[in-house]
Amino acid sequence: MTPRRFALCLVGAIVACRSEVESGVTSCPRVVWYLPSSASANVSLVGDFNGWSPSATPMNGTREDGYRVAEIPLGMGEQRYAIVEDGVWRLDREIGTSAYYEGHEVTWLSVSDCRIPRLAIDSVSVSDNDGIVSATLTEPVGEIETEFLEGDGDIETTTTGAHVEAHVRSMGAGRSRVALRSKSIGGVAAAEVVATLWNEATAFEFRDAIVYQVVTDRFRSDRGALSSPASPADRAGGTFKGVEAAVRSGELSSLGVNVLWLSPAYENPSGLFAGSDGRMYSGYHGYWPKEPLSVDPRFGTEAELTSLIRSAHLRGMRVVFDVVPNHVHEEHPYVREHPGWFNGSAGACTCGQPGCDWATHMQECWFAPYLPDLDWKNGEVATQVSKDITEWVSRFGADGVRIDAVPMMPRSATRRIAASLRAAFDHPGYKTWVIGENFTGPGGVSLLAPYLGPQGLDSEFHFPLMWSMRSVIAEGQGAMSDIADTFDQGEVAWAGSGATMGLMIGNHDVARFASVSVGDAGGDGWSEAAAAADASVFAKQGLALGLVATLPGAPFLYYGDEIALTGRGDPDTRRAMPNESDVSPQALGLRDTVKAFLSTRAKCELLRRGIYTRLYADRERMVFARSLAGRSAIVVATRTAELDGAALAIPLSPVAAGNYVDAVRGAEITVDPELTSLPTEAFSVRVFLPKGDACLSP
Repeated sequence: MTPRRFALCLVGAIVACRSEVESGVTSCPRVVWYLPSSASANVSLVGDFNGWSPSATPMNGTREDGYRVAEIPLGMGEQRYAIVEDGVWRLDREIGTSAYYEGHEVTWLSVSDCRIPRLAIDSVSVSDNDGIVSATLTEPVGEIETEFLEGDGDIETTTTGAHVEAHVRSMGAGRSRVALRSKSIGGVAAAEVVATLWNEATAFEFRDAIVYQVVTDRFRSDRGALSSPASPADRAGGTFKGVEAAVRSGELSSLGVNVLWLSPAYENPSGLFAGSDGRMYSGYHGYWPKEPLSVDPRFGTEAELTSLIRSAHLRGMRVVFDVVPNHVHEEHPYVREHPGWFNGSAGACTCGQPGCDWATHMQECWFAPYLPDLDWKNGEVATQVSKDITEWVSRFGADGVRIDAVPMMPRSATRRIAASLRAAFDHPGYKTWVIGENFTGPGGVSLLAPYLGPQGLDSEFHFPLMWSMRSVIAEGQGAMSDIADTFDQGEVAWAGSGATMGLMIGNHDVARFASVSVGDAGGDGWSEAAAAADASVFAKQGLALGLVATLPGAPFLYYGDEIALTGRGDPDTRRAMPNESDVSPQALGLRDTVKAFLSTRAKCELLRRGIYTRLYADRERMVFARSLAGRSAIVVATRTAELDGAALAIPLSPVAAGNYVDAVRGAEITVDPELTSLPTEAFSVRVFLPKGDACLSP
C-alpha cells in the first residue's frame, strides 16, 4: 500500500505546526488522497478553504497508482470540504465526521490551534493498586502539576524532555481520573490532559459488559419501593438516591451487573401533555429535555447524581447516560433563542400521522407538536448538541452514552457525537462506550450495520434478535433455528465493524416479554397487564435470558425482567419496580436462575469473549460453542417439553472431547471425540464447561 501523509493539527494530533506558526501562518495542511473511478475523471477539492470554488483546487492525475493527491490549507476551528468527481460530491473516507453545505454532505473536522502546546497520553497501566500514566508534550513547557478529579492516592511525576510519567500509588478501588497540567510560561498557554484508570483485575472490554437499565422515576425512591402513580403516565417518585441504594446494597452486582444505564437525567417540563392517543402524559421518563445541562430536581441534585456514579465506580460498575439529541421540549431555551435550528413547525409533520409517515419523513418529523425536531444538517446544531453531550459526560464522570432515536437523525449526527466524546476522553487504555438506539422491526439487520464501526457507534441494540426470541420463545411460533439464523445474519452484516451488539429481551419502548408469553401484551397500556403466574411464563423468560447471557454481545437487562415483571405498551411497560415482599416465589426463582447465568458469564471469559460456532439448530433446539485458547463452552438451548430428557447428537468441531460440567446445575457429561449426546430439557439453557475449568469455581 502506498504510504500516505496525514494532516497536522487535527483533533487528537500530537505534532504542532511550529514552523508555520513562527512564520505567521495560522493554518494547517491536510493532504487528501482520492482514487477516482477512471483515469480521465475530472476531480477537484471544494471547501471553506477556497470558497467552495470547483476550479480553485484541482486534483490532477500524475501518479502511476491512479490516486489523486492534493494538499489544502485549513484554518483553525471547524472546517468543511468535499471531493468533486465529474460533478458528484464525495466525502474524504479517511475522516469519519461530516457536515452539510447547500444540501451536500461534506467532510467535517476540527483543526486545533497549533500555537497551544498539547499533552497526549501514550499509555495507561494499573497493577497491584498502582497506576502509571505515560504522556508526551508537543513542547516542554515547564513543571507538570497533577490533580485527582476522581479517586485518591499519591501521585509522583517525572518529566524527561517531552516525556511525562505520572506514577499513581495506593489507588482506591474502582475508577480514578487524574489531570496532568503544564504550567503557563512566558505567555504560553498550559497543556492539560485527563487520564482515566480502572483498578480492576481484568481490563474491561465492551463484550465484558452486563448492563442493567433503569427508568429512574419508576425504580426506587429515597425511602425504598415505590407505589404506583395515580395515573399510569404520572411521576412515581423514583430518585438517584433510590438507584444508589441498589448499587450500594450489592443487589445489582450480585446479578453480575457491571454497567448501569440511567434513563435521561435532563430537567423535563412540569405538567401534562397530550399523547397521540389523546391521553395526558408527564415527562417522568426524561425524554423531553427542557434544559440542555440541568438535572431534573425531581430525581435529585447534581451532588446526588455524582454520588450515585461514584458509588457505582467504587464497586467496579460503569455508568452510561441516556442522551436525547434528536429533539427538545418546546420549553427548551434553544427553541426561543435559535428558532432556525429545527425542522418544520409544530403540527406540520407529526411522526406517523396522515401525510407524515415514518418511512419518508423519519428525519424531519416531530414526535409530538410540543417536541421540536433538531435539524442536524445545521452546523450550529451539530456543534452545540455534541458539546452539550460531552459536557454531561465530563461533569458527572459517566463512562458512555446511549444515543436515543438514532435513525431519526442523519448518520453524521452519531458520528459527530462519537468524535466529540472520543476526542475529549479516549486514550490508550480507556474508551468511552457509545451505544445507539436504532429501533428496527423483525428482520431489520441491514438497517443496523451502516451506523457501526470505528468512526461510528461501538454498539447498537440487536432488535431483530429480540423480535425473533419473542416470536419463537414467548409466542411459540416458528423454530429455534430462526433465532440462530437471525443471529448469524447479524454476524455477517456487521463483520469487521468491531461492534459489540446489545442483546436483550425487551426495553422501555415495547411490551414486556412476560406479557407476550402470557398472551396479554396487546391491550391498552393504560390498564395493567396480568401478572405472570403460569410456570411456563417463567420458564420461557429463563430460556430467553439464558440465550442473552451466553451469546456473543453485551447482555442488557431491563429492570424487572429478572422477575418476569409484566406490562403492556407505554406506560404499563414502565410500571414501578415492586417491593421485594410482593415478588412471588416463582419470580424469585427466576431471578436466581438469571443470577446464575449472568454471574457465570461475568467470571467466565469463554462466555464473554469466546468465538461463536453454530453446532446445531432445528425446530426445538439451538446448540452453539464459545471457544477460546483451545477450550470451549457448549450451550444447549431447548424450547419444547416434548423433548424433555431426550439426548441430542451433534458433530463437535471445534469442541474437544472430555468431561464437561453444567455451570448452573452441576450435572456432568462425557463428550465423545466424534459425536456426543447432550441432554435437553424443556425451556432451558444448559451451559457445559470443561471439568476443572476456572469458571466453575464458586
